[in-house]
Amino acid sequence: MPPPLVDLADSTFWLVFLAGVVVLVPLVRGGLRKAAFAATNLGFLFLLLSREQFLVVVAALVVVWLLLRLVGRPGKIAGILAGTLLAAGTLGLFVLHKLPWTAGAWGVGRANPLLAAVGFSYVALRIVEVFRAVGEGRHPAPGLLATINYVVPFHMLAAGPIQGYDEFVAQPPVPPPLSARDALEAAERIALGLVKKFVLAYVLQELFLTGFRAHGPYLLWEAQVFSIWLFLDFSGYSDVAVGAGRLLGVATPENFHRPYFARNLINYWERWHISLSMFIRRNLFIPVQLTLMRRTAGRHALWCASAAFGVAFVFCGLWHGMTVRFLLWGLLHAVGLIVVNLYRHWLTRRLGAQGVRQYLADWRIRAAAVLVTFEYVAFSLVVAFYPLEVLWP
Repeated sequence: MPPPLVDLADSTFWLVFLAGVVVLVPLVRGGLRKAAFAATNLGFLFLLLSREQFLVVVAALVVVWLLLRLVGRPGKIAGILAGTLLAAGTLGLFVLHKLPWTAGAWGVGRANPLLAAVGFSYVALRIVEVFRAVGEGRHPAPGLLATINYVVPFHMLAAGPIQGYDEFVAQPPVPPPLSARDALEAAERIALGLVKKFVLAYVLQELFLTGFRAHGPYLLWEAQVFSIWLFLDFSGYSDVAVGAGRLLGVATPENFHRPYFARNLINYWERWHISLSMFIRRNLFIPVQLTLMRRTAGRHALWCASAAFGVAFVFCGLWHGMTVRFLLWGLLHAVGLIVVNLYRHWLTRRLGAQGVRQYLADWRIRAAAVLVTFEYVAFSLVVAFYPLEVLWP
């Protein structure tokens, strides 16, 4: 997955963030806050991008807004055409962004840096969220300002989180007043994220990581360290986003909850990159599972769930990067999730509800389960990130 160009070490992010806090906090009218946040998001993009790139992004946002307005008119030909165009355009740009060999093909070499700059991996999923919500009639089409604020929130561009559209709509137009305690906790959260990323993760990277170019026992050691480094680096970004969102009065979902204490892979994905997990659950796993359950009249629930896990995590792998390695990574997690789900079912039938509770309460079993889960995740990361040139110089 190509890294976004948003750099927390650059002053641009922090200047825009401080300006946003100064402008947004005193505003007590919802319409003014919406306009001020949209101006903040566009201002950040203006400073981040070239003038040509900025105009392209603004035009794209206007197009998305207009198409969503048409999608919100169910049953009309214009709405169907608009939905098809929006879905095809989003998917096409996503594929161009993710396929490694498209960087210089078909003249899209100039598009990829722009897509990376705006974090299109996340932008595409937000477009899917609002498209489904409007297309299914759960919410009316957003206005232009709301479209900007949902699709390109500046503090979530670097690495998410992916805010659900239902959550975006549910947040109050004017948040509760920010108390001194709330402000301090938000500042502490930002500081924690910076320490994770620029101190702890940096030290681990400099001291221990070789890009998996080491051999023998060190490769096993590096797999452990890399897993911890990835958590510190990624969750550091998320901590900054959550803390910044609190100070700005913008709902920003949590993205991590002690994932390496998970006792199985299902529990792991309830704790790791939570907003992506919830997106996959809402938009892939549940729809696929329900469709298969209807087709089989509910007779094969376990196998329907297994198929849904497979579809969901093949997508998850390809979302990270359309390469064989990320496809294998997704398949590894799909297999792991299916095995855990089948094991849960078998354990319940064998031990009963009371026996399962006693089994889960045993600290030795829990410790072993946590260790196995951590090692499985670490191995899957080696599969995803091991440099192929080491195997085939």
